[in-house]
Amino acid sequence: MHMETEVLVIGGGLAGLVAGTRAAEAGHRVLLVQKGHGATAYSSGAFDVIGYLPDALEPVANPVEGLSVLAQVYPLHPYSIAGFPVDVESGGESAVVLALVSETVEWLKDRLDKTPAALSGGLDSNLVAMTVLGTTKPTCLLQKSMVSIPEMEGEEDGVLLFAGVRGYADFAPGAAAKVFLRDRMMNKKYPQKIAHCQVRVSPSGTDYNISGVEIARHLDHPGSIDSLAKELAVYIDQFGATDVALPPVLGIQNAISNKEALEERLGVRVFELLGLPPSVPGLRLQNSLEQMYLESGGALLRGHEVVSYTMEGDRLISVQTKGPSREIQISAQAFVLATGKFIGGGLSGDKDGVREIVFDLMSVTGEFVSAEEASPSRSTSKLAVSPLGQPVLSNGVSVDSFLRPVKRNGLEWTTNLFSAGSIIAGYNYATEKSGLGVAATTGYTAALRVTEYLKEVAQNE
Repeated sequence: MHMETEVLVIGGGLAGLVAGTRAAEAGHRVLLVQKGHGATAYSSGAFDVIGYLPDALEPVANPVEGLSVLAQVYPLHPYSIAGFPVDVESGGESAVVLALVSETVEWLKDRLDKTPAALSGGLDSNLVAMTVLGTTKPTCLLQKSMVSIPEMEGEEDGVLLFAGVRGYADFAPGAAAKVFLRDRMMNKKYPQKIAHCQVRVSPSGTDYNISGVEIARHLDHPGSIDSLAKELAVYIDQFGATDVALPPVLGIQNAISNKEALEERLGVRVFELLGLPPSVPGLRLQNSLEQMYLESGGALLRGHEVVSYTMEGDRLISVQTKGPSREIQISAQAFVLATGKFIGGGLSGDKDGVREIVFDLMSVTGEFVSAEEASPSRSTSKLAVSPLGQPVLSNGVSVDSFLRPVKRNGLEWTTNLFSAGSIIAGYNYATEKSGLGVAATTGYTAALRVTEYLKEVAQNE
């Protein structure tokens, strides 16, 4: 079977879906090949842009400050590369990168505004997100069902209730309450009155081994939120709670409306905590991004992976995909590689080194030396949990200023293949807290580069 399109996006996570949507909005015929859910579907619900500079131990004051420094000091970071070429009149690298990331964030917030993963926040200041472990972390954007109202920290008499679900093993409200209270006491912040409880939400009639997705699907059903409200009301009255922290299970489709319904009925502020992967907020985001992409006019080919490709001179002209029951040859004028790192399946690593899966592109380390023969000892830290992270997470493909993968001689591998997301080397999303921000920005930029390339091709014909 053979298919033709103008733009082919390989990879169906945040980077690929943003690239595909932006390209479709520019008037291109877009087809996206998706093997399955990648890292985006496992994300916690926090949309990080930049929390820490590379190798730094202290967080940046806000994303604007972090991006400004990053663009000046780290020219090979994906944010900096996406900002090339720099127009001197625009104010230099920092101004260009800030403008690009800001444009991307506002565009994405607008496209997701009416979806279950609608986002709140901005680049000017970080939000403080709370996790199911009772810890806090800075982040740029949060899904609207997860925003803990800032007023909570300004109320001396406020009472925060951690409410768990019986049989849901991924959240221990008692342990989270202890960790959070210790942090409040040490830093002399409010609230310092903390309580915890367990409520019953039983999708299958049992109180054991319940997954977050099961609870979320149950709470999506009309009327199911009423029983949760009744259970919570008892503990809210008992402890005098002003705020209720729930695990991220308020729904896959109706989390925001369920949060609002609980707040109206109970007279308290309600929010979801950041969860552990795989998480309901990650699934919400994945589904919302796919909805955004399809509404833009893009086509989606699920359950297929690229197994081979065909070149013609210095141009990539087609790829061969394999699905459960058929193989399809897909021809395109421009391609976007957004397959992710190890979770998404874009990179593979073993005792012999790290390699790129689809096109066998040159893979490099975070220091931009070849990772193709890098031993595991060079790619990992002896400390399982290190403040500087695992070096292997900085591996990927090296790209030029147009986000095209390059060969060992520094020239582009082909003129019409552009990269987006964590397949790009040169940053450590785990320690920088920059994962979804880099994915969105490079996906957005890759689409712009595709449009520029196709215009140039059309002019030369």
